[in-house]
Amino acid sequence: MDKRRLWIFTAIVGILGVAAVLRFWQINTIPPGFHFDEAFEGLEAWRILTEPGYRPVFLSGNFGVPPLNAYANALTFAVFQLAGGDAGPTAMRVTAAIFGLLGVLAVYLLGDEMRRYDWRLTRAFPLLAAGALAVMRWHVHFSRMGIEPVIVPLEWAVASWLLLRGWRTGSLWSFAGCGVVLAASMYTYQGAWVIPILVAVTAGLLGWSWRRERKETRENRETGRASAPETTRHALRPTFHASRFTPHLSRSTGLILAAAVAVLLVLPLALFFLRNPDLLLLRAGQIALGSEAAAQGTFVQNLWATIKMFVPVQGTGDLDPRRNLPGAPVLSLWLAVPFWIGLGMALWRMRGPIYAMLVVGLAGLLLPGVVSEYAPHFHRVLGAAA
Repeated sequence: MDKRRLWIFTAIVGILGVAAVLRFWQINTIPPGFHFDEAFEGLEAWRILTEPGYRPVFLSGNFGVPPLNAYANALTFAVFQLAGGDAGPTAMRVTAAIFGLLGVLAVYLLGDEMRRYDWRLTRAFPLLAAGALAVMRWHVHFSRMGIEPVIVPLEWAVASWLLLRGWRTGSLWSFAGCGVVLAASMYTYQGAWVIPILVAVTAGLLGWSWRRERKETRENRETGRASAPETTRHALRPTFHASRFTPHLSRSTGLILAAAVAVLLVLPLALFFLRNPDLLLLRAGQIALGSEAAAQGTFVQNLWATIKMFVPVQGTGDLDPRRNLPGAPVLSLWLAVPFWIGLGMALWRMRGPIYAMLVVGLAGLLLPGVVSEYAPHFHRVLGAAA
């Protein structure tokens, strides 16, 4: 291992170490109390662990909850019991902390893959991205609660990473893995149901950029002009590496594979909703703007409240003490400044697919909070933390 790789490895280990301390320290006592949503999912996890015939694809209680987090908690309960511990609140919060830690690693992997699409992004870029998420109070907060929103940024980052990697290398496993993650998002949380759409949009952006590059290259050859300075150009061409263990696919075949894997794995959930259509939009119907059960508010008011939560001024954040220090913004000054600079750069470079991916991802992951009551609602929009 050369010095540069050793430095990067040491840095990412250090970042993950800091992230782990912030998420696991005194997790048995902080935060205090145990919310109804955590209790419901804990009881469901216990049923999954102790009742051999209970394998739900959707939890019909508590107004309808996707089951992935309950299955993860059932696994943690089993591990805790094997180690002589208790299947309870601490085990559930350890599950959330693990998901939060994996989210930090996923953001690093996504950032590192993005570097291969634009030479202007340095090796520090993925480290800074992971470091920001590691210390972000918003993400740390939900990494210490036994509910599922913390899985959303992990899934978006992993799905986007695998899509970009599959597009660049043609890796069968990357495309197939992307499909698995897209399916998992449908079993995670209603706020994660937007992820397959966002990944599909990203795939469309990659295809559009690839076709545009081919057209420009062909025109330049015909006119004898030099090509424009390369940014994403080198990554939009496949970089296959021969290996009998990693079959490679064309991009169109890879995208079809990802979609097929996702659809196949989501079929049980689709059949469940076909038989129980009232549960599909039950929760959404209760909290969506304009519904009779939802609190008063307008789309414009919610949009403005959601934008303001990224401004580092007290009073702009979620007021619910379960989800936030009441009124505190999601970002400190030290994180808000690079966030707004980075957003401006992404908007400026929107012609590049990786930058468009970030803007579309941010907007899409914030959308569940914009169209529902009590904006800014920090756990409905946690996916945007990535």
